[in-house]
Amino acid sequence: MNDKVKTVLQYLAWLVFFLAIAYFGLVMLVKNATQPYVKADAKVAKLVKQTSMSKVTKYYHLNRGTKSLSAAGKTASGKEAYFVYLPGTKKAYYYSASEGVSESTVKQNFQKKYPKKTVKEINLGWHKGQAVWEVTATNSDGSYCYAIYQFKDGKLLSLVDKL
Repeated sequence: MNDKVKTVLQYLAWLVFFLAIAYFGLVMLVKNATQPYVKADAKVAKLVKQTSMSKVTKYYHLNRGTKSLSAAGKTASGKEAYFVYLPGTKKAYYYSASEGVSESTVKQNFQKKYPKKTVKEINLGWHKGQAVWEVTATNSDGSYCYAIYQFKDGKLLSLVDKL
C-alpha cells in the first residue's frame, strides 16, 4: 500500500472514530435530558398502584405555579380514572372520570370555541388549588395560545393568546 492510501485510510478511521464518539455523546445527552420525565412517570406509576387504577394510559406533566405529575388510566372494571400528584407537597388526588370532564371533551370544547387554533397538547395538572386541563394551541400566525379549564366542570379559567 502506498503512503497516500495509508493517509486516506487513517483520516477515514479518525473520522469514523470521532463520529462514533459524537453519536454516543448525543445519545447520552438525550438520555440525561429525558431522565427527569422518566423518573417522574415512574414515581406516578408507583403511586398509582396504591389506587384502584390498574392501567395507566397516559402521563401528564404541568407546572403552572405548582409542579404536578398526573396520569390517566383505567380501573380493573374498565372505568376511566385520573391521578394527580404534587411532588412539592407530596399530596395526591384521585378522580374517577365521572367527577370531571375528559381530555377529549376539553379538546372538543376548545376546538368548537376557537376553530382557527390548532391544538398541540393537552395536560392534566394542578393550578390554584384545583385539578385543571391545560390546552396548548397555535394560531395561524404561529403564535401560541394557552387555555386552562377546570377539571370538575370544564369551565374556562384563563386564556392567554398571541404569545
